[in-house]
Amino acid sequence: MSRTDFGRPLCAGLLWAALTLTSPTTARADSPYPIGINLAGVADWSTENIFVDAFKASRPWTPQKEGAAYGEGGKLEGVEKTGWPTRLADKQFAESLMFVDMPGKIPGGKYFVTWEGNGEIEFSEAARATLNRPGEIDVNPNLQFLALRVRKTDPKNPVKNIKVQKAEHRKASSPFLPAFLKRYEGFQVVRFMDWQRTNNSKQEKWEQRPKEKDPTQATNEGVALEYCIDLANTLKADPWLCLPHLANDDYIKKFAQLVKARLDPKRKVYVEYSNETWNTMFDQAKYCKDQGLKLGLSTNEYEAQLRFSAQRSVEIFKIFEQVFGGKDRLVRVLAAHGANPWTGTTAMDWQDAYKSADAVAIAPYFGNAFGDPKTADKVVAMTVDELLDGCKKMIADNRKTNEKYMEEAKKRNLKLMAYESGQHLVGYAGAENNEKLTKLFHEANRHPRMKELYLEDMKNWQEIGGSTYCVFSSVGKYTKWGSWGLLEHSLQETSPKYEAVKEFMASGKK
Repeated sequence: MSRTDFGRPLCAGLLWAALTLTSPTTARADSPYPIGINLAGVADWSTENIFVDAFKASRPWTPQKEGAAYGEGGKLEGVEKTGWPTRLADKQFAESLMFVDMPGKIPGGKYFVTWEGNGEIEFSEAARATLNRPGEIDVNPNLQFLALRVRKTDPKNPVKNIKVQKAEHRKASSPFLPAFLKRYEGFQVVRFMDWQRTNNSKQEKWEQRPKEKDPTQATNEGVALEYCIDLANTLKADPWLCLPHLANDDYIKKFAQLVKARLDPKRKVYVEYSNETWNTMFDQAKYCKDQGLKLGLSTNEYEAQLRFSAQRSVEIFKIFEQVFGGKDRLVRVLAAHGANPWTGTTAMDWQDAYKSADAVAIAPYFGNAFGDPKTADKVVAMTVDELLDGCKKMIADNRKTNEKYMEEAKKRNLKLMAYESGQHLVGYAGAENNEKLTKLFHEANRHPRMKELYLEDMKNWQEIGGSTYCVFSSVGKYTKWGSWGLLEHSLQETSPKYEAVKEFMASGKK
């Protein structure tokens, strides 16, 4: 599994259209405006600990065999059908990894391991290596990873429903760790794009969706919708949900029905068709282009792409309206490219899509220009302060573009929202491999002045009349692929970026 499977794409917000052509909302209007958080995807290597049952974020089963290379243990019988290995071949075992590549950041201590069925479970480097019945293990916080291996399983009563829970959380009523919930207190919107593995999704039919009962929520299908809704209910926040670009109408209808049935009736739901369908690097954008051309929506590929996305968005909005019995609890979002207002007007105006929407949303990042490989040598010669000065100027320039978007949104009686926002200091097109550039970007993200920049960016958004502003993203390790997290790991309590967001949210409650 790659670290970029569902992380923030490189050079997002930088792709300009190849084509050059010269609203009362039902959304909440909290003061100064609703602040949202994009949650980083669930993965075995994620530095954010989420679930009381740590196995919920484990790597999908890998077939192993004594003497064979990693992952070359043949096929695990039963996994495709039940999610659990039901029979093991000679010298074969099933392995799942947890807490990968986070030595010193693992929540160590005593864990209680339970399961149903008959068999034997082994843990790598744990104090108690092998269990043939439920019991405790000691997890060293400095491990490189923790491997859980099913060494034996009874085909008549196979091992299943494994749980790995810290002893003190065994009786928790919520599936989410208390520290995880506390971290997001006060956020009014939670965007689940990466939890849902929206980018390049293969889901078309409802049967393909991830489910609560799945052994892990860290698969290519993403986190079960039930967990997304339950988290929103617990946090008293509105969920921002992204529908897979291939999803058929039956999928959309059943998705909407589940949301209506499970979401707190006091909550609204933000509805968005996929993610960044304007961004040609994603499968969903290519799909929209192909469908737009097939339907004859334009002879220009990019215009056809944008028009199809708007058209499908409206179709999805209508299904949600039918299920919810109206639009009062819906925030219907048309998303566009923040750097190119034409993409927004094209989406809003195609077949009067704006009349069926509540908002147009963009990602007004700052700092992205510094990742250009053509200027990398010049950037690495900068001091951190010089780089942050450049980011400050970019924030001012972004405001002018955002104001243009706001004018277009107002003309159509729509809100302007940020589906993602914050710094975008990351190399791309080869510059990500420049170690000096990456080091500079990491230092800038940790610098106290980054707090000032975030506060200034959010204040600008307020002054131009912007609505919901979702930060990207929650918690994540800083790498050459970006420094997206407000925090770098679950044991970190604060940072300049996190302080800025929390401080701004608090200012609206005075």
